[in-house]
Amino acid sequence: MKSLKKKLLALSLASLCFTGTMMVPAEVEAASTAEKLLYGAAAMLFISNYYSRMDEHSQLALLNKCQQETGVYESAEADNRVQEIYQNICDTGAVKRSYKVYVAPDEDINAFMSLGGVLCVNKGSLDTMDDDELAYVMAHEISHGEKRHNVSGVKKRVGLLTALNIYMGDASYGEYLLANIAGNYVSNAIFTKDQEKEADDWGFQYLVEAGYNPGAGAAAMQVLKDKYGESSPSGIKAVLAPGNHPKTSDRINKNLKWMSAYAGNHVQVKDDTIVVNGEKAFQAAAMGKYTNKERTYLTAGKLAKLYHAGHVPDAVLEDNVIYCGNTAIYTVNEEENGAAYTAALNKGIQKNRGEPVETHYKIDDRRAELQKQQKESDS
Repeated sequence: MKSLKKKLLALSLASLCFTGTMMVPAEVEAASTAEKLLYGAAAMLFISNYYSRMDEHSQLALLNKCQQETGVYESAEADNRVQEIYQNICDTGAVKRSYKVYVAPDEDINAFMSLGGVLCVNKGSLDTMDDDELAYVMAHEISHGEKRHNVSGVKKRVGLLTALNIYMGDASYGEYLLANIAGNYVSNAIFTKDQEKEADDWGFQYLVEAGYNPGAGAAAMQVLKDKYGESSPSGIKAVLAPGNHPKTSDRINKNLKWMSAYAGNHVQVKDDTIVVNGEKAFQAAAMGKYTNKERTYLTAGKLAKLYHAGHVPDAVLEDNVIYCGNTAIYTVNEEENGAAYTAALNKGIQKNRGEPVETHYKIDDRRAELQKQQKESDS
């Protein structure tokens, strides 16, 4: 009987591969509706448990699989950079899992989180983004790992009919097929829009809790938009910005709203202009690898960070750099009027220097729970 089921399973999966449709074995076809529902629920539970175990216990094997597929960029500088950012995010105390992080040699702007907690960041991302922007991308992917989005994603690759046939067939053979499906999933993650929005949300929280620029989320999304537009790239690049992600412009606007809330709503970006307490300050100019919009978001983020702490000091101009206290806010170029920018900033700052902003994120609840667990294990 098991041999028959195994053959039926192989036939069904072969038909799926070659025709795009699943042949349903007679024993499944003949089952009553109630039996199909019961078998279906049991089959999907089996699939879920299998991939949950793989996600939890197969990290080194999946790391090897990822690195074989993407290659490894052999650079101590690049590796140190992503490891430092990863450690800073972990130091928030709100990251529950342990991840393996490495850099791939691909020049495209991309990163992905695989099953098993393997985070791959392309060299192209390191070349294009600064540490604040890169931290947001990595925080976004870590959020997928923390929420186990990969498990639900790879389950979508299986489907109910395949799950039924694996569940009713030979267990060891079924697990072999499931492992192959997971292997093909490494660079083809499937996340829902809700999962992407959740990862964006948690990514911002990890970003600011780790001490990075609150405007970096919007800036990172602007880098993606400048490269790919609102449309989705294809292939492995689609992991970072696939068609089931929200529109890039929507993600920029959402990050700007989070940044403003982090600043107690004292700092905003409107029509590409930095606004402080309702007073227009200036539009940032492009400089070096940074576009004008990218610099606008990062400059607004620096001000947001100051307002989050409260009691913002006046802006001063020294050697073409605008400072607020010890924080370098903005470097003006030869064509910009640094004195006018400084005066415009101070007009807004002097209206309201702000009080420390109290924020309560979901990340705070996670941190508190982990700290509680640590105390219990120590006692």
